[in-house]
Amino acid sequence: MFNPKFEYTDNIVADLGKIEKYRAVLDMSIIPPFVEIELKEQAKLKMSHFSTRIEGNPLSFEQVKNIIKKKDYRANHRSEIEIRNYWDALTFLDEHKSLKSFIDEKFIKKLHAVIDNDKSGRMPKESKYREPTPPGVLFAVYDSITREPNYIPPKAEDVPMLMKELVQWIAKENKLAIPIKAAILSYQFLTIHPFDDGNGRTARALATYLLSIEGYDMRGFYSMEEFYVSDLKGYYESIQMNLPILYYDGRNAPSDLGPWIEYFVRIMALAFEKAVISIKNAAIELDKHIGMDNLSKKDRTLLMYMLKRPNQAFKPKEIAELFGVTPRAVSKWAKDWVLKGLIEPASGEKRVTSYFLGEKFRRE
Repeated sequence: MFNPKFEYTDNIVADLGKIEKYRAVLDMSIIPPFVEIELKEQAKLKMSHFSTRIEGNPLSFEQVKNIIKKKDYRANHRSEIEIRNYWDALTFLDEHKSLKSFIDEKFIKKLHAVIDNDKSGRMPKESKYREPTPPGVLFAVYDSITREPNYIPPKAEDVPMLMKELVQWIAKENKLAIPIKAAILSYQFLTIHPFDDGNGRTARALATYLLSIEGYDMRGFYSMEEFYVSDLKGYYESIQMNLPILYYDGRNAPSDLGPWIEYFVRIMALAFEKAVISIKNAAIELDKHIGMDNLSKKDRTLLMYMLKRPNQAFKPKEIAELFGVTPRAVSKWAKDWVLKGLIEPASGEKRVTSYFLGEKFRRE
């Protein structure tokens, strides 16, 4: 049975605290829908770019954006296919989050089928675990420069049992902090290396999904992958942890996963911090764009209140309760708010009975 071991360090505890702080900041942040969509798309592009860059994809960020924006997508180059596949995988995760899908073997095989799709024909619904290699052929993770093996995973015949134990652990483990659980999931998946290819991308996607369904998605505004790329040596060294090359020589039961967990939560804290900075910068730009400096305190209060539910119609009574005045007073104020574009009538002609947030604040 999979039983990961580690000890909490001062650094782990400190970064877990930072992660919670940044989550709280985001929870209190009110963001217009069109700003939220832009931030989320940028983060998704970065994940697609940097997660494939870790595996050696040579395309630039601008090239990645161009590939994703192609509506009539017909890529025949492997690097382009990898980008599109990872983008599709992140969309797959968003869809399954809404379905509240659990991480089980079927889910993992479906996710990998999206990530490793070669676009040569009909995509399989599920990938298969790797099979034994022919006699004399070594299945290993090789150094991209020296071509020497960095890691020799478990035998193919042991993969089904190890994956079963991993998903059982995911389902039953409910005491660990979620960032630590995500770190252990990504480590163990990479250690098992259940597929012939795409294991790194799948491991990072799984960690992203676990964080997302457990409330650590920062609305999809963050990307840990870009920090990995900026420190690839540290990324690989942390996940290797100076353990033996052969799985059966000690990687099957490491005595302490602390070094990798410490690295993972540190990168997560940095990514969350950057997400918060992005939100603050977006708010500053928004203020400039819509002339927030010219709005009164009353105008700002209304705007912040309605931005919490940007697509909902508000009745004068509800707005009146916000300000502690009568609906009649709100009806008078509403004329000025409509002229400023803060709100617009949602119903009624002679007598308006409800209002929408102004179109410029709702637009995508």
